[in-house]
Amino acid sequence: MTPLPTLQRLTKRAQFLFVRQGARASRPAVLIEARRRDDTGPIGVGFTASRKVGSAVLRNRAKRRLREAAKRLIPEYGLAGVDYVLVARQHTPEAPWAALLDDVQNALIRLRADLESGRGRAPRTGAKSRSPSTESD
Repeated sequence: MTPLPTLQRLTKRAQFLFVRQGARASRPAVLIEARRRDDTGPIGVGFTASRKVGSAVLRNRAKRRLREAAKRLIPEYGLAGVDYVLVARQHTPEAPWAALLDDVQNALIRLRADLESGRGRAPRTGAKSRSPSTESD
């Protein structure tokens, strides 16, 4: 039996911005972003909840629930050397626990398939290109 990969917390803003450029999987209770950092190494995990989720109490509850779901599911469904960011949605704090686990699991399975096949979103580079104006001078 292979040992479970270690989890490493993402804490710096630059780490979250790096992952933001990767693949995404959205479910009713959670949005998960993932991006490969190395072929091997620990799995990076970060959590975030914006004020759209609700008050500080609700945001903290949502992040606690996401941390527990990640602790249970990422070692099994995550890929070594990949960083994940779990983003709470408005439904996260009150979602039934089984539904939240199902959403996280399905998103992780989708991201694993995308990352293994190379279908993850390509990183953005440079500024957005503008189309030429159609108005005459």
